[in-house]
Amino acid sequence: MTTTSSKTTAVLLCPGRGSYGKDELGSIARTLRPGPVAEALAAADDARRVRGEPTITDLDRAVAFKPSLHLQGRNAAELIYFATLAHRAELADAYRIVGVAGNSLGWYTALAAAGSLSPTEGWVLVSTMARLQEQAKGGQLLTTTVGEDWLPDPQRTAGVEAALGEMRGLGDDYFVAHSIRLGGHAVLAGTDAGIVELLRRLPQVQVGDRSFPFRLAGHGPFHTRLCAEVATKARAELSGLELRAPDVHLIDGFGRMHTPWSTNPHELLDYTTGAQVTETFDFSASMRVAMRELAPEVLLCAGPGSSLRAPVGHAVLREGYRGITSKAALFADGPVLTA
Repeated sequence: MTTTSSKTTAVLLCPGRGSYGKDELGSIARTLRPGPVAEALAAADDARRVRGEPTITDLDRAVAFKPSLHLQGRNAAELIYFATLAHRAELADAYRIVGVAGNSLGWYTALAAAGSLSPTEGWVLVSTMARLQEQAKGGQLLTTTVGEDWLPDPQRTAGVEAALGEMRGLGDDYFVAHSIRLGGHAVLAGTDAGIVELLRRLPQVQVGDRSFPFRLAGHGPFHTRLCAEVATKARAELSGLELRAPDVHLIDGFGRMHTPWSTNPHELLDYTTGAQVTETFDFSASMRVAMRELAPEVLLCAGPGSSLRAPVGHAVLREGYRGITSKAALFADGPVLTA
């Protein structure tokens, strides 16, 4: 049997919205084990039956992926949450997880994955935030600031900032801002009118077979001031949520490290229901801190899906982590990324 000391060290990275797609159908059923995560899923299914909603188990086991159903806010959030936690247990068999971070919605999963919340408490957080965020009007779009080599392209970065600068003079109806700093990608959010106008103004970019920018289906104006009311309601509804110090290092969307021995649970809850909701989520900063402070042998892009693979790759190349400075080396020289 492998001992803890001989396991490869890893930082676990939890994905956000858009990571559970048609290829992930059945992934929870395949990886779920008896234990606290399975018990949390049973509780979630029971609550959803009472509300007349499809259970997460049934959604996961569906014969066909239905975007109108599987991408609906609260359905998608819970599917992603349980898929990631089920995958985490599998990954922990092979790796010694020394830190956890998450992208956007993945922050809530990270709290449970790091031990600051039980799987059931994490589900309460995820389901509550998904419900409250449905009330925020607006959307998100995704563009990129890297080239084919996944290295930063200054001209593309300047193009994004120029478009945002032009939008600032159009008034609150056209509000847009940085939502998530996602490796070499930029997630921008704002009002519906602002997103439409920004899509018109942003430079068109092609990287591989992907064309940017594009609007993210089913996403709201997350991590902007348009979610201020969501934060207010979240603080009231989740005031009794009992966070605790994590079992392993936990890195938030400001790039701050929360350690097992120095975390203030009250501050962690305040961030989760406050600044995390209304201010830019800097996943890139989370990655920098993970690499510089924890120096893991592997950066684990947890499921569902592989949406974090490219952004994490961008961060590794920008940092030159473990001497990796080219896209070719990223996938050839050892286990720096595991999807």
